[in-house]
Amino acid sequence: MSRHLPKFFITGAAGFVGRAICLQLRSAGHEVAGLVRRPDAELAELRVKQVVGDVTLPGDWMRAASGSQVIIHCAANAAFGSSRAEAQHNVEGGLKILEAAKAAGPELQRVVLVSSIGAVDRPSGDDCRVPLSADSPLHPASFYGRSKAECERLFRVSGLPFSIVRPGMVVGGEMRADSHFSVFVQMALRNALPAKFAWPGRFSVVHVTDLAAGVIAVSTHPEAAGRTFFCSGEPVAVSEVFEMASPDAFRLPMGWLEPMAGMLPFKLKALLRPALTADDAPLRALGWQLRVPARSALLEVVARERARHAPLTDVPGQCVITGAASGLGRAMAERLAPLRRRILLVDRDAAGIAELQAAHPHARTYVLDLASEKEIQEFLHSPSWTEFPVSELIACAGLGLRGTVDASTTADHARLFRVNLEARLALAQAALPAMKRQHFGRIVFISSSSAFQPLPGMASYAASNAALLLLGEAWAAEISGSGVEILTICPGGMQTNFQATAGVRRLDSEKLMQPGEVADRIMRELPRASRTVVVSARAHGMALAARLLPRAWSVALWKRLMSGLR
Repeated sequence: MSRHLPKFFITGAAGFVGRAICLQLRSAGHEVAGLVRRPDAELAELRVKQVVGDVTLPGDWMRAASGSQVIIHCAANAAFGSSRAEAQHNVEGGLKILEAAKAAGPELQRVVLVSSIGAVDRPSGDDCRVPLSADSPLHPASFYGRSKAECERLFRVSGLPFSIVRPGMVVGGEMRADSHFSVFVQMALRNALPAKFAWPGRFSVVHVTDLAAGVIAVSTHPEAAGRTFFCSGEPVAVSEVFEMASPDAFRLPMGWLEPMAGMLPFKLKALLRPALTADDAPLRALGWQLRVPARSALLEVVARERARHAPLTDVPGQCVITGAASGLGRAMAERLAPLRRRILLVDRDAAGIAELQAAHPHARTYVLDLASEKEIQEFLHSPSWTEFPVSELIACAGLGLRGTVDASTTADHARLFRVNLEARLALAQAALPAMKRQHFGRIVFISSSSAFQPLPGMASYAASNAALLLLGEAWAAEISGSGVEILTICPGGMQTNFQATAGVRRLDSEKLMQPGEVADRIMRELPRASRTVVVSARAHGMALAARLLPRAWSVALWKRLMSGLR
């Protein structure tokens, strides 16, 4: 690595914009350190030196920042609906960055603030017809925008060699699911009321990789010192976004309302006029070029949100199904394989998944015993798992065990818990970081109606499913709002080889569901963001009885039923 290349320090290095900047800097051979809230595996692979901390608090990160020649401040609370207190976090972070930058002394070449078009907005009398420029007066309409405007002021009066970049609406396949154009696309796919109108208002749209290139250009170009730049990309109408997401829907034209926009609140004015467009000619004059057209950038978002909205749509990464050789796993594989370009079928039955692959040649397979921690770790480090990020994990593989506590060995019970619980936990934990980074993911845990009560005679099996149910529900709440959904399925008895392998007696009068019935129900639930789904009337009855009966009665009842039926 050339020692003449400046060393960079990036705040918010694991964020949407910061990550793109780190990737481009490392590709160019720069030494990069980054402030993160928690260690990030992808940044580690890029060999970005990570410093864990909070930009508003002093810590080791300040030493790392002051030892760099270029500091790029990306970290921010980016919620436009944030409160005054939440937005103040941005100002406090800006002050700490400037403190660290001043400690760098003459070694500092540039400190760059990634601001926002929201720092400018429009005054009440502005007709919103002319694009914003670096000289436009600041009239931020949100607490977030005001915090960015205050950070800009602090950078300008700092006496440091600063530059400021104001992005337009930043888009890309890994943008937050609750952010501007993601929300527009979701509205169109749901046919929500706002999407029934063809709004002519235009917004400047820039792909995250183009923004990263613009920020890097400003951070090193000698003519960028002491200046403010827009990195705005191309203007796109809201109606065009709705059309991309849902091209066949009828929308009522709203251009007739445009002449009256001057009398409306700013948010409505922005839907009718080019209120949030900006001129980035000064940045282009430095040599920066737009490489990703706005339409291509938005189509990444459309593809992701369509996958969220409709399970028949392909997912951004790969789909992984465990227990794919038989039973419910096979039923799910048969439904998803024709719909997924990248699908990985996992089972310890090599012949079974080979047979399935013969029917779906594009599917990849991996032979794995989920009871082996060593094999699981080898799998998680294999190209089969790492080549593509996991967007869907359908965890079907499970074991049953019939008998009293002293009728089976400790090893038998431990094996059941490893397969039914620990293996699912390990795979889900390994999949979650990429899912959260994509702001898209589905994890489906297959539990059982046995999860609702103790089952004497199958105690470990019921306990493992109860633990899985509680884990799935709690994890779903923990990651709520991340764009990742965890669905826990509790079916009743199914017509599979479970009974034979678990040593459970089959009854001629017993009516068992076909795996395909449960698979069809799961397919219907995938886009609904459900957390727990109980399948079959009998399973609902078991769940209700567990809630209504006193605990002692429930245990006694199930002891009698299990000894008589199983």
